[in-house]
Amino acid sequence: MLKQIIDKISKDGSFSELFRTYLVGAFNLLFGLFLVYIFQFILLDFVSFPLRTYLTNIFQFIVGVTVSYFLSRKFIFKLKFNDGNYKEFFKYVSISFINLFVPLFVWFLINLWNENWQQNELYVLIITTLIHGSILPIKYLIYKFFVFKDSL
Repeated sequence: MLKQIIDKISKDGSFSELFRTYLVGAFNLLFGLFLVYIFQFILLDFVSFPLRTYLTNIFQFIVGVTVSYFLSRKFIFKLKFNDGNYKEFFKYVSISFINLFVPLFVWFLINLWNENWQQNELYVLIITTLIHGSILPIKYLIYKFFVFKDSL
């Protein structure tokens, strides 16, 4: 049974790619949450709120999008790491700005409503998870039909 599931996931096709997108997305989310925690509560501890939250999202984006690009090439679309080009990477980064601006906008709105949430570790992790999880399917479609279309 497990072998059949693994075989189905490893085959090519939109369903398999979408499923692998969620697997890579789950890894990216965990990695991103780790980065958010490190930046928000350790490395940028000397910066006051709300600037700390905005800087955290920017730094997490820079590191996360680079890692995500290579994971997407290799595991979602089964392309070689080193066959990409600057144009493709630029498209990927451009589309990935969704990951930067949506969270910044949501945190801006949250700050207007309840500024204490960004100071609570649990709320930061939950809200970040909800934000990124909700935009993942949209990003998959854009990556498939815009970013990696020439390489597929």
